[in-house]
Amino acid sequence: MSKATLDHLLKKHKAQPVGKGYIDIIVSREHYKPFVYEIIENGYEIEVISRWEWCKKDNSSKHGYGGPRSHYYDGHFSELADYDDIISADKTPQEVISLILKMIASKTIYYHPDLRFEFQASNWLTPAFWLNVSEDWTNDTF
Repeated sequence: MSKATLDHLLKKHKAQPVGKGYIDIIVSREHYKPFVYEIIENGYEIEVISRWEWCKKDNSSKHGYGGPRSHYYDGHFSELADYDDIISADKTPQEVISLILKMIASKTIYYHPDLRFEFQASNWLTPAFWLNVSEDWTNDTF
């Protein structure tokens, strides 16, 4: 595991960290599966999956609390609070990959009994990943 390899994987998969660390790395729906595979297969640990709302250019957030403009796409992301999933690290890499992909694909967010969003039916629902790396690593991808 190296910081240079991780930064390369972020660029390759158009993965956008929200800050200067390696938490809340937002990855588009079209790139998240290969990103998860490569991150885990390269020995990095995903600790948490969070969720963000994708807002196309000129669309305001309907469900999130705001967030960064996308560096790769024409629009911005808006954070969805309190819908994080914690990943258990006591599994084989293939089990972790399978678990993460299943958690993302089967995610349903409940705002109240009459308002819920399923990942499969909500194309704006976007995963982000918190990686367990050295706290002194800062990303310099942007």
